[in-house]
Amino acid sequence: MGENLPKLGDDSSLSINIKWLIQIVIVVGGAVLLYTKLEGRISDLENETKALRFNQNNYVFPDIRTLEGEILDYKLNRERMLKDIQQIKDKIQ
Repeated sequence: MGENLPKLGDDSSLSINIKWLIQIVIVVGGAVLLYTKLEGRISDLENETKALRFNQNNYVFPDIRTLEGEILDYKLNRERMLKDIQQIKDKIQ
């Protein structure tokens, strides 16, 4: 541990190549821009999903419920007609 390590102080300086500095700024700026666009796209997709679910609950499911009701009515009418036909057959014989 007796190594002579450089000490940081008020008179310390740092030199960096201007090309590297520009590249670092461009990379960081590009990463921030990419993150911002990605975040916006995710937000748009979330909003679209919410709208689709809203439409599904308001438009699709009521239609299905209506169709189910119509099918049940049809089945009841069919059963009534079958009973009526059976009664007519019994009267004929």
